[in-house]
Amino acid sequence: MENITMATATLADYITLQDGKKRIDGQPNALSLVFDLPSDFVKGTNKAKPILQFKIGVNKPSDLQIWVNQDFTDTTYIQLDANLSKHNAFRSYHELINGGKFNPGERNEIKFILTEHSVLDQENNDVTISDVVLIYQRNFEL
Repeated sequence: MENITMATATLADYITLQDGKKRIDGQPNALSLVFDLPSDFVKGTNKAKPILQFKIGVNKPSDLQIWVNQDFTDTTYIQLDANLSKHNAFRSYHELINGGKFNPGERNEIKFILTEHSVLDQENNDVTISDVVLIYQRNFEL
């Protein structure tokens, strides 16, 4: 009997984590998005990482953190400056995420956190996040 090896390819896929606006302010100060990833999720390399895309609007300068699965190492920090808050405008952000933080074939969580500094130092401070998408790679058998 002949040994047959299946050919594989890596292709891009995405998951919509949120389609609509959610506001983060002092209560609560975080937005948690829970989702499942396929078991053939590719954690990536230094040059091929999952991409988190989202739109964001602020009413005052703020600091935002992004955590993946409660992993505080390599936390992503975003400083949202006064230019973004001038006209309550939304901007699109994309952030490369270390794929090793994700759990293929299991439940995962991405958390956007308005830092304590932002909440305590700014009265009526809030951040609105919308249209959150995770773009990633997966292996596909041909």
